[in-house]
Amino acid sequence: MNDKQKDTIDLLSELIEVCKDGERGYKEASENIEDKELKTILYRLSQQRALFRSELEEIVIKDFGTEAKTNDSFLSKIHRGWMDFKSGLSGHDNKAVLAECERGEEHAIEKYSKALQGSLPDYVEGKVQSQFNMIKGTLSQIKEFESEVSK
Repeated sequence: MNDKQKDTIDLLSELIEVCKDGERGYKEASENIEDKELKTILYRLSQQRALFRSELEEIVIKDFGTEAKTNDSFLSKIHRGWMDFKSGLSGHDNKAVLAECERGEEHAIEKYSKALQGSLPDYVEGKVQSQFNMIKGTLSQIKEFESEVSK
């Protein structure tokens, strides 16, 4: 395996970890929000991140013959712990939960932007770009929900 392949695997592993964090974060958010419509949307976003994760894992396994090197990041544990703490204090406050979702999306956008600045193979870059575009759309949607909740 050459250095370029190792770099691609490392970038994809980092994105897989971001997707795992998003999957768990959105699942927890869906459990900590009272609004039934938002609960459903957040749960579906958790499922979307699971799909993103599996798409990236499939690329690593099929194209590089290895598995992604991931672990539950310390920052993600803090983020989810903070979300639990915050929602506990605020009585499952929709605005507080959505603010944490926004923070998570901004983190994902930062990681995906960084990955897209690297030199990914074209077919991998296309998949990462597609996921990145959906994440940016989700961030816009979360901000809209926040503004609705604030009214």
